[in-house]
Amino acid sequence: MPSVTERTFFKEDSIRKRAEQIFNLPANAGEKQVKNAYRRLVAKHHPDRNPGDTLSNQKMQLILKAYEILRNKPAYNGGLNRHSLLEDDHLVKSILPEGVEPEPLGQPYEEWHRKQFYEGYFY
Repeated sequence: MPSVTERTFFKEDSIRKRAEQIFNLPANAGEKQVKNAYRRLVAKHHPDRNPGDTLSNQKMQLILKAYEILRNKPAYNGGLNRHSLLEDDHLVKSILPEGVEPEPLGQPYEEWHRKQFYEGYFY
C-alpha cells in the first residue's frame, strides 16, 4: 500500500489539468476567465477560419469538451469514452503552445481501487 505522503494521480484529475492547459488557465480560474479563454480558442481554431486544417473540426470538439469540464457541467453522452478527445496526446498537443507537453494521464480510479483493496482477494 502507498504511504500517506505518496499522491496517486488519477486519470480524472489529469483530464481536468489537460483542460486547464488547453485554456492556459490556473486551477482556480473563475467562470469569466474560462468563458473568455473559450471564446479566444474558438475564434482561433474554428473550421471556417482554418479551411486547410484537417484537424480543425476535432480541435473544436476538444475545445468544447474542455469547456464543459472546466464549467463542471459535462454533457451526458452515455459512453465510456467521454474524455477520449482529451486523452489523445497528438490532438491536445496540436492546440497547446509550442514546446508545452500535455499533462500525463494517471491511472483510472476504478483500476487503482481494485488494485488497492481487492487484488488477490476476488480477482
